Amino acid sequence: MSTAKNVAKAPEVQLIANAVISDGAHRVLLTRYGDDGDERWWLPGAQLQPYEHPDEALQRALDALLPAAPSRALNHVESFRGRRGWHVMFNYLVTVAPGADSGADGQWFPTDALPAFVHGPWEAGVIAKALRAADGTVAP
Repeated sequence: MSTAKNVAKAPEVQLIANAVISDGAHRVLLTRYGDDGDERWWLPGAQLQPYEHPDEALQRALDALLPAAPSRALNHVESFRGRRGWHVMFNYLVTVAPGADSGADGQWFPTDALPAFVHGPWEAGVIAKALRAADGTVAP
């Protein structure tokens, strides 16, 4: 009897570095989902390449959005099962000066008027957690 039939296939694992980009004036920078007129938004980020550090993946995502090197700090790590397997998210808080240029791929939104997100309430929760930690009101 072959044991290969009795072994479940391991789920895919996605490692992703996300950025909550804040200008300190109660605005966050988001990127549009897709190019086909979709009105949903998500956090800027990048999937890690094999053996890549989350800081490097984050830098790749930021290079497309921000011309100046912003201040950044890992805010929190979370993991959950998604549709395509297991997700491990490295969520960073990135701080830029008020009025910073967003580049062509991003748009600023007031934190009290966020748009529709790709993943429903997940993005808004990550934003709230990062900004509360930055304010010192709640530990991450």
